[in-house]
Amino acid sequence: PTVTATEAGTMTVFYPVYGEGEGFCTNDPPADHGLSSLDGIVTSATNAECCTKHFSWQKSGFCFSQMANPPTQAPTVTATEAGTMTVFYPVYGEGEGFCTNDPPADHGLSSLDGIVTSATNAECCT
Repeated sequence: PTVTATEAGTMTVFYPVYGEGEGFCTNDPPADHGLSSLDGIVTSATNAECCTKHFSWQKSGFCFSQMANPPTQAPTVTATEAGTMTVFYPVYGEGEGFCTNDPPADHGLSSLDGIVTSATNAECCT
């Protein structure tokens, strides 16, 4: 990681910041958040990867909301055919659970409001 960065948003990796609100990921210099280095902290190549890895438990989506261009929780198209949505979301209660990009109605949902979505099936399943 670039640890000599001195300006906000200039590091080449993202890392989690705990203890400031609900927690979020940043590429600010560690000193901006009271850290002397990133030794021992798991970093990620992207902000979204960091939020997924460290804050997937957040029901509010706070980590993602702190991104410059946060992902939406709603599909970007009105899909009516299986496999045509532009986002993936988890489906629980059907066997062991899985992720899909089928329209919500196919799985008994009226919308994806309040459900964290992902850009890929693999990201959704992690």
